[in-house]
Amino acid sequence: MYSGDNFEFIAGNHWMQQSAKLANAGNWVSGWLDPRQPNNADNTNTLLLLDPKWGVLGPYSRSANVYRCIASKVTAREGGSRYPVVRTLSMNGWMGWISAGPWNDGYKLFRKTTEIINPSPSDELVFIDERDDSIDDGYFAIDMAVNQIVNFPASYHAGAGDVTFADGHALIHRWISSTLQPRQQIGDQTQKREFTPVAANNPDLLWLREHATSK
Repeated sequence: MYSGDNFEFIAGNHWMQQSAKLANAGNWVSGWLDPRQPNNADNTNTLLLLDPKWGVLGPYSRSANVYRCIASKVTAREGGSRYPVVRTLSMNGWMGWISAGPWNDGYKLFRKTTEIINPSPSDELVFIDERDDSIDDGYFAIDMAVNQIVNFPASYHAGAGDVTFADGHALIHRWISSTLQPRQQIGDQTQKREFTPVAANNPDLLWLREHATSK
């Protein structure tokens, strides 16, 4: 709906602007979540999701609940209380009308829906449920050159998590490798899941790359 109202441009996904909370920048969300940091308001601030000043998809989604998987167990400390992290959803880093630039040279950055040809819209990943001990900005990085998992997809549902695609369909995708299924952290987050080397033939890395972009 957003793209249809904006000449087919995809909502912005510039991670540095998101983390800096740059107002009226056209990004889909703003903020930098880190439940390890007490009193970090970004961990719980729904305005960074719903106020169009900070998140242009807010007027379309209208509910903060759609940005968070209820299976998330990490909580953030504010004052003397604990609260669930406000968001576990991220957007494929190879999408967005404005971006910090391609993660790897030589690959396509999709700025408009009309540019989504390879992968096809039914195969092009848009949103992904990210682990609550990996989440920070709204940008889900998929490395097309270095064999690593930069951001960890959620695997709370018997090793699976939610993903959506550019044609509008969604599914629960099951992750295969044990690397992507570490033990779920509950309450305090003691470790951040990110930048983890994997084998070149890791099936989950290959799946992410297949649905991220093309040369």
